[in-house]
Amino acid sequence: MLNSFSGRLSLSVLVILMTMPDARSEEVNYDYLEANIVTTTVDLGNSIEDIEGNGFGFSLSLAINSHLALSLSVISTTFKTFQGIVVDDSKKTDLGVTAHTTIAPATDVFATLLATKAEVNVPEGSTSEDDVDYGTVFGVGLRHKGRNGLELELGGSNTEVFDTSTFSYNITARLYFRKVFSAGIGYISSDNADSFLLNVRMDI
Repeated sequence: MLNSFSGRLSLSVLVILMTMPDARSEEVNYDYLEANIVTTTVDLGNSIEDIEGNGFGFSLSLAINSHLALSLSVISTTFKTFQGIVVDDSKKTDLGVTAHTTIAPATDVFATLLATKAEVNVPEGSTSEDDVDYGTVFGVGLRHKGRNGLELELGGSNTEVFDTSTFSYNITARLYFRKVFSAGIGYISSDNADSFLLNVRMDI
């Protein structure tokens, strides 16, 4: 949801990216394996309650050359109401490429084109109903990595699946506590859902 607070937060991240004094010599890496934990809140509009979901997944990025990387991600989420009743389970698999280029020291812009497979399992009494669809994801963003081990990312993407177009944007901060190991925290907002994520990453 693109409200004024989110806009100010995005602007603040951009200001930080451009003003960090010691962030000039680290290269942004596109070879990594990442594990993610996600909590999602879906706003149903007229409903008196939102739907809460918890998910787990992984992401893999492998550099093809200095400007292209292969991207793979899988996330599985279980949604529940606050009474603990299971609403549905979903799984999303994305596979594609990321094109990137350096625009300033330690600062990259990137564009991602992915094929996506979305799977939903909806319980109905003692049975369940499965639904599967294939679509696309297109995203753009900015990554900046500093000497102090802090990396910041700002991005937006559009997903076309189940005959629906959904725009989302994300803000992520990552801290390297070892040369190849880092931990990140992020926020993702879409048309009717907000997600917070925690992850750990190993550069490869």
